[in-house]
Amino acid sequence: MKSSVPENFESWVASLPKSKGWLQLSPERPYAHAEDGYDAQYGVNAAEPEEGQGLCSLLQIHGVDTQGPALEIGCGTGRLTYGLAQNYPGPDFLITDPSGTFLRLTQRLFEGGGDPSTRLHYAVLNADDLSQLPPDMFSLIAMRSTLHHILKVEEFIAACARTLRPGGSLAMGAEPVESGYILMAAVAQSIAPTLQAAGVDLRPEWKKQLKDFADTVKFYCRRDIDKATAEDKHLFSPTELGDLGAQYGLRLKFLPNATFSDYAPPLLPEFETFSVFFLNYLQYCMLFDAPLLKLIRRHMKSQMKFLDDCYRSHVGPTITGVFLFKKTA
Repeated sequence: MKSSVPENFESWVASLPKSKGWLQLSPERPYAHAEDGYDAQYGVNAAEPEEGQGLCSLLQIHGVDTQGPALEIGCGTGRLTYGLAQNYPGPDFLITDPSGTFLRLTQRLFEGGGDPSTRLHYAVLNADDLSQLPPDMFSLIAMRSTLHHILKVEEFIAACARTLRPGGSLAMGAEPVESGYILMAAVAQSIAPTLQAAGVDLRPEWKKQLKDFADTVKFYCRRDIDKATAEDKHLFSPTELGDLGAQYGLRLKFLPNATFSDYAPPLLPEFETFSVFFLNYLQYCMLFDAPLLKLIRRHMKSQMKFLDDCYRSHVGPTITGVFLFKKTA
């Protein structure tokens, strides 16, 4: 049975300004790329419940208090939102994104079914403005592929710790791990010489794609340059994030190469190998040409097999993962 709605949450929501049918916590800001084409680029269907189901299973496994409201930062097209709204046991779910287009896309997921088990609220919110939220308000702050968009990570983690209830959780999925991305970029450095040694004439656009990938990873990794205007900004170390969370009373459980959906019933995680993740990243994130990808699969087989063989019996190398922080009581 659901707990009653905390009066402070009701009063706080009622006090917020509204525009276009949404609560307004920040000025609206569009995403850097076309929102309507986001799912098509990555070949996903947002109206699937596994991400939210898996997150709720993780919360139960780790004894997270879910009696209070949930907050999602950066809902995007609703890939996490859809299942979380149907499975979260708390009373209210505040769904946020800086982009009004993303909020509309997420709202549409619930127009044709998929009845939520909790009350849904929508708000325009930039994660950098999280400090304005009331303290000890939420049992869950959920994010999927969002933290690397946030400029001031330490200030954001501190704000999350402040607005979480004791026993609540900050759950972040699909965040890039520094060592894994550097490994991918290092492997990619050998693509051009390997193809040329095999007699392949590299097209100018292929050389540019390979250079862009290396430059992108280097940009994410560096901490001595201004990233304020970039959409994607950071790579993370689980150890550093764990230490950072501990400063603000958040204890980290890191699940390497996992996604929230891996923990959806029947709880049989199937983590991707290095070669699968690497090739998918080049295809969907870096938009490599299909003929180039075909050549990479053929001529880089031994390099990728070596890395896959190193991790036949355990998860690795770590490229991404789930960061599950729990606020100490």
